[in-house]
Order: sequence, then C-alpha cells, then structure tokens
Amino acid sequence: MSIFGLDTIADTKHWDELYHLLDPAKKSPFFSSGYYRSYASIEDGKTLCFWGMQDEDNFLFYPLIKKSINALGYDLGAQYYDISGAYGYNGPIGKVSDPQFIYLFNTELQAFLQNNRVVTEFVRYCPITGNRKYHNYTQQLDVLDNVFIDLSQGLDTVWSDSFEYRVRKTVRKGESYDLVTHFFRGQEITKSLLEVFFEIYNSTMQRTKADDFYFFDFDFFQNLASNLQEMLLVLITFFEDTPISTELILLDGELAFGFLGGTLSEYYQYKANTFQRWELLKYLDTIGIKKYSMGGGSSRGDSVYNFKLNFAKGCDNPFFIGKTIHNPDIYEQIQEQWKARHPMSASRSAHLLQGYRKLDG
Repeated sequence: MSIFGLDTIADTKHWDELYHLLDPAKKSPFFSSGYYRSYASIEDGKTLCFWGMQDEDNFLFYPLIKKSINALGYDLGAQYYDISGAYGYNGPIGKVSDPQFIYLFNTELQAFLQNNRVVTEFVRYCPITGNRKYHNYTQQLDVLDNVFIDLSQGLDTVWSDSFEYRVRKTVRKGESYDLVTHFFRGQEITKSLLEVFFEIYNSTMQRTKADDFYFFDFDFFQNLASNLQEMLLVLITFFEDTPISTELILLDGELAFGFLGGTLSEYYQYKANTFQRWELLKYLDTIGIKKYSMGGGSSRGDSVYNFKLNFAKGCDNPFFIGKTIHNPDIYEQIQEQWKARHPMSASRSAHLLQGYRKLDG
C-alpha cells in the first residue's frame, strides 16, 4: 500500500526522513529541506514537498516552489500558479524497485497539480542522479552537457586519465607559486569567512557581467551555512596571505557539486582556479566522494564548458530539462496577455515555458 502527502517548509518531517533514506550515490543537497529553506527568500512563492512511499525500497519526493501567476498582473478569473524548483537541480528523487510505484506517484502528483490550479511545470533534472526517470509525463529535452569528475578509480587515475595535459601543467605551475588552499565545513564556516567568499564571488560576477539573479545577498550564504551544516564546504586559495580564489561546494553521501565561486582577475597569472580544483579533488577523495559535478556552460559547447571538459576527458553527461503545460486553455490566455502587455519581453522569451514571468519592456 502506498501513502502520499505534502510537507511545507514549516514541517519537513517526511521530507527529511525520505532524504536520509536516499542511497549515498543519490544524496544531492539540492533536494534537501535545508537548501530550500535557505533559498526561500530568493523567489516569491510557497515551498512544498510532494512525497509518496510504499516501503523503504519504493519512495519518491519532489521539492518544489509554487508561485502565483496572477501576482504578475494577469487577469485570469481565478487564482492560478506555476511550479519550478530552487536554483540548481530539481524534480522527483528517491528509490524505486517496483516500476508500478513510479506510475502511482506520477498519477497522484498530476492530480495534486490539477487540484491546485497549476498551469505550467518546469524542471532541471540532475544529470548525476539521473532522477528524470522518475518523472513520466513531462516533455524532457537534452539542452546542455554536464561535466563531472569520477573519483571512484582513485586520484592517480584522475590525474593521468581524466585531466588533459594542460591541466596537469597548470597545476604544477600553481604549485610553483606556493599557493595554499584551506577548507572549511559546517561549524568552521564563520561570518568573516563568508565575507571573504562573498567579496571574491561578487567581484567575479561584476567582471563577467552576470545576470542580476546571480548577485545573491549575503543572507543567502549565511542561511546556507546555517541550514546545510556539514553539507556545505567553502574552500579558499591564498597567494601568500591574500585570498585570491574561492568555491562553495554542496556535498553529501558520495556526491559533491560545485555551486558558486570566483577568482580575482589581478591574480589570474597564478592559475589559482585550476590549482584549487586539484586540491579540492584530493580533499573530496579523503571523505569518500565518488563524483564531483562541475556543471556546464551557458550554452552547448561554449568556452566555459570546454574549460571544464579539460578536467574530465571524454565525459558524456547530458543535462535535461522537463516541461509540462497542465492547463492549456489558461496558458493560452496568459500568452495572449503577455504578448499584448509586454511585447518586447514576449518576443525575446517566447521560447521559454515560463517566459511570461519576464515583464520588462
């Protein structure tokens, strides 16, 4: 017999229990209540977790953010919503040995979304856990490539077989400058440490002219440290006594995910970014991490992706999104109003399922 339910961010009892039941190879902090609690202030909406359980070998849970569409100014006659996940990877995740349970879960999930007047659903599936297999009704599109480093065969194999020659050469050059990387996890992540990270990260976002979304406020990082505890790792690389490069890592079980980071441009010559990544891999190996996800680029085959691929020769790991229109009639009304009221935005973002959220112009 299967049971289904809904947790809120105020009561995450079942959510937390199911997260802890995940296999070590599936434990991604992006799906934890702590991550969603930290993210709650970034986007307006209600944080929920739809879950179902048959037994400890058959369970799924789906953290999501339910947002009002009417609040954007659309006149729809009744209240309607859309759903998506927090920044990063999302969608249903769990453990399934009985294929029938996937069907039951998705049937209950669709009924819940219909009853809650959800118009559209957008998902960024995790390419490391392969959780898209648990979502059987979405249109799933292969849109980018993810790069991950396999640590399961040991560091020697990573160094000789995963790294391109140029990476090994750059690491050695970084070592010649006597760079030092320090690691901080859980209670070791203090406010002053986060301030160092924040300064380097923001300078990098400004230099690269990143989208406004990526300028997270300082409270977000403090909340991550408070809510994720041991699932958060901050590393900082120093040249002499100056912090010049940093990265924030989410990790649990056998998985680690590069999240946010940066390097001061005036110290590029010291190759701190590449040196730091090798030091990170050595650290992750000591704590039993088997896969380190570096993410991908902004577009398929761009320079960022190609740079990351230098660390993982031959990595073939596509990244999928999922899209569903649950209420086509209301969606058509939204599209018509969007085009009439915000023609410039509608023209630029017509390809996006939830493009109607872009109202500039």
